[in-house]
Amino acid sequence: MRFFYLVFLLFSISIFSQIKMNNLFSDNMMLQRNSKVNIWGKSNPNQIVTVYSSWNNKSEKTKSNSNGDWILKIQTDSSVGPYELSISTSDDTKIIKNILFGEVWFASGQSNMEMPLDGFFGEPVFGAQDIIGKSINPQIRLITVERNYSSTPLLNFDGKWEESNPESSRYFSAVAYSFAKYIHESLEVPVGIISSAWGGTPAEAWAEKSFLDDEFEPGIIINNSEEKFEEYNPGYLFNAMLNPLIPFTLRGGIWYQGENNRERAKHYSKLMQVMVASWRDRWGLGDFPFYFVQIAPFSYSDPNESSSAELRDAQLDAMKNIKNSGMVSTADIGDLNSIHPPEKIKVGNRLAYWALNQTYGYKSLTPSGPIPNSAKVQESKVIISFDYADNGIYNFNGPLKDFEIAGEDEIFYKAKAKIYGESIIVESPNVSSPRKVRYGWKNYFEASLFNIEGLPATSFYIEELSK
Repeated sequence: MRFFYLVFLLFSISIFSQIKMNNLFSDNMMLQRNSKVNIWGKSNPNQIVTVYSSWNNKSEKTKSNSNGDWILKIQTDSSVGPYELSISTSDDTKIIKNILFGEVWFASGQSNMEMPLDGFFGEPVFGAQDIIGKSINPQIRLITVERNYSSTPLLNFDGKWEESNPESSRYFSAVAYSFAKYIHESLEVPVGIISSAWGGTPAEAWAEKSFLDDEFEPGIIINNSEEKFEEYNPGYLFNAMLNPLIPFTLRGGIWYQGENNRERAKHYSKLMQVMVASWRDRWGLGDFPFYFVQIAPFSYSDPNESSSAELRDAQLDAMKNIKNSGMVSTADIGDLNSIHPPEKIKVGNRLAYWALNQTYGYKSLTPSGPIPNSAKVQESKVIISFDYADNGIYNFNGPLKDFEIAGEDEIFYKAKAKIYGESIIVESPNVSSPRKVRYGWKNYFEASLFNIEGLPATSFYIEELSK
């Protein structure tokens, strides 16, 4: 009897003293290179924790607090690996194997970010077969945060790091994978990508709730779903699918969301700004890069209505107001009949253009399609100039289309547009004194305005014209 009691006691002590690590700290993980990375976990209260890192053959020590929580910062360098981490106390040891150093990014949003290379049922991802077939690459590491929501902040999640191969890549976010692959091939360094996305969810669910409460009047940011899904509640996805990732050291984030907020577009620019501010504040990494995707043209209930154009315009405004950000236009890859356009690989590549240009210094790479920077009235004409059009503007498939202008009566008429160097000239015989101009101002349109690099202009609405 005494023997069984002793075995039970030793077993109980072993369980109680077990070191617990966030699932980010597991075999095959990626650590941000050339950084002081955060390593954290849980042990017995007030216990000495030793972390040994094989890359520098050093041991660092800290002491857990009264709750058993501990954290250390350990320097990484420009080498690759593989390496090991050993975390030990007087009672237990954990060893994490096959660690690489590289560039670490996280990807979030709703279904267009969540959509895997394998596609959704009846909805393909163009070019996915070639990527999946060539995806054996141990220098690309993938981890997906499983769907979850919570009214309070969680400290861990379900998910594990995997090396890239046909099985792991097939079920991983197509946009996130394409982004990671492009960055890896361009920089020739390992890349780790964390996917944390959930289809159909609103932006307010991904923001830290106290930031929303501070910035919005009661009733403005609410659970707007008729079904009242719990995961739609403000802050619930942040608590369960982002908070567990904090303070993991990374380079930046990418985002593809907006369809769910289409009917509340007037608040979306501020909402995005608040969401990003909450992420950056909680992560404590400063104004880390944030690159996002403008929603694509789609019919919704009526292709000629403008609710998605209003959301796209809010996204354009958000880019102008969020530091260290960039926006990808998808005006040329919309699908009239599917809210999930199949050109996900192009989207991932375009996000990579922003990262390469703005984060990694590839200034010769143009990151964006034309974005209007001024609109002037000259007699009955409107002259619009653009950023990201240094080499000029190009129109595919015939003349420029989907331009409209309005006078003081604010009635919009179809307008003719023609290219003039880095600018375009817009006019209509129905408007002698233009006051407003817009392009692609409906749910679904087919892009006709591009820069020479082949990137599409965003839709836009300019309400104040200069003279």
